[in-house]
Amino acid sequence: MEEKKVYKFVCTVCGHVVEFDQPELPDDFICPVCGVGKEYFVPKED
Repeated sequence: MEEKKVYKFVCTVCGHVVEFDQPELPDDFICPVCGVGKEYFVPKED
């Protein structure tokens, strides 16, 4: 069984963490907590 890679991104404004199956967030991604765009998210290291 193939394990799906999960990418985590953390919002640098509010700290909210999102999990995605892509290495990049979509261009129209908006933080569901504080409303900023994807440019405020950085990859989260485990």
